[in-house]
Amino acid sequence: MTDYSALLGPDRYDFAVRLATQYHLDPSQVLFGYLQVVSEVSDTDQPGDIHDPKLVKVINEQFDHFLKQRH
Repeated sequence: MTDYSALLGPDRYDFAVRLATQYHLDPSQVLFGYLQVVSEVSDTDQPGDIHDPKLVKVINEQFDHFLKQRH
């Protein structure tokens, strides 16, 4: 499973461009989609730390599904 957390880091645009090319999307779609998944996953009564390995795993799985659904 790919770790997409780099989309929150300083090199996010370069990573988004690579993913966009791979999945035939615009980089803005990749960035917005990732932020949307992070927001949905962490929007609970008790939000977790987005660096928690369990939460990162769920975010990665759901974002991977987002990318493949758009492909």
